[in-house]
Amino acid sequence: MTAVNLSLDFSTRGGLNQPHPPVLSSGFAALDVMLPHNGWPIGAITEIFCAEPSHFALPLILPALARLSQAKRWLAMVAPPNAPTVSHLQSQGIDISQVLIIHPHATSNGLWAVERAMRAGTCAAVLSWVNNADHHAMQDLRGAALAGNCCGLVFRPEWAISQPSAASQRLKLTATDDGGIYIELLEQRSSRPRSALFIDSHQLNTGVER
Repeated sequence: MTAVNLSLDFSTRGGLNQPHPPVLSSGFAALDVMLPHNGWPIGAITEIFCAEPSHFALPLILPALARLSQAKRWLAMVAPPNAPTVSHLQSQGIDISQVLIIHPHATSNGLWAVERAMRAGTCAAVLSWVNNADHHAMQDLRGAALAGNCCGLVFRPEWAISQPSAASQRLKLTATDDGGIYIELLEQRSSRPRSALFIDSHQLNTGVER
């Protein structure tokens, strides 16, 4: 796993011509059924709203990242508040040599780093933690994910749910006392839930459903 700053050159891996499916299964069958695209869309943005700290949400993403890491394109995490450990990622089947942890400079625009990573064409997935992003900024990220054939997963605080969105799908996650996650699929143009699903701690820890 590599930690970098904004001077990173993404041009050393892969390219836009590498084939990728339009949708990546989440690894949880019930979640795939609930999601409008039946998984995490490639070339698009998924917004994930949750209370801070948001580290409880990562197990929902890791099964898909494990498969993507075999494609020899970067898995980038931009400004994660609680970066997962190397040993934990390895235990989930993720190829650590494909993981980048990007820490934008405190004085720079973190959204620029996210957009650059998505647009480069060398990142299979970009996970980012974005607090402040207006509709124009989210449109830019959507365009970058499409241009880079990238799975864009944008973690945002709960208070941002009411902001206009350019995401293909929007989820609200709530951690439960028993270690599970309650998942609500939100309406595209409102904060109202369309449907909901609970995934328990056993499923999250093993990456499979009982």
